[in-house]
Amino acid sequence: MNDILLPYKKYLPVGFRFSNNFINYIQSNYKDEIYPWYFLIESAKYIDARFYCVQSQYPTRNLIPFAHWNHSDDIVCFDGDDTSGDPKVFFVHTFASPGWEDRGNVENFDVWLEIAKNNRKNLKLIVNRN
Repeated sequence: MNDILLPYKKYLPVGFRFSNNFINYIQSNYKDEIYPWYFLIESAKYIDARFYCVQSQYPTRNLIPFAHWNHSDDIVCFDGDDTSGDPKVFFVHTFASPGWEDRGNVENFDVWLEIAKNNRKNLKLIVNRN
């Protein structure tokens, strides 16, 4: 396992693999490129807290949280049941009752990353208008 991903090791199901694009991206200098999202990999404490959260609130789901929307309870998680190396990404509203947490999904990390970057661009447009 890549050293940067070691904080995830104790949580990963057998056979799960992060996509190469995710690994490459978190190893790059991405700072502020996806704000208001931030990656949990910035601190092992973030990873531990979010895993505890999803495992205790949604025990029937196999979720691997990797990013959090700043100032909200929204996170994005990889599908922990996927062993393809290019897992689906779920949008999850934590602290919602089971069954109400699901905010949709996208095909993979690459699709989510484009959404996150577009959120950033749209946020900049709104801020620059004022």
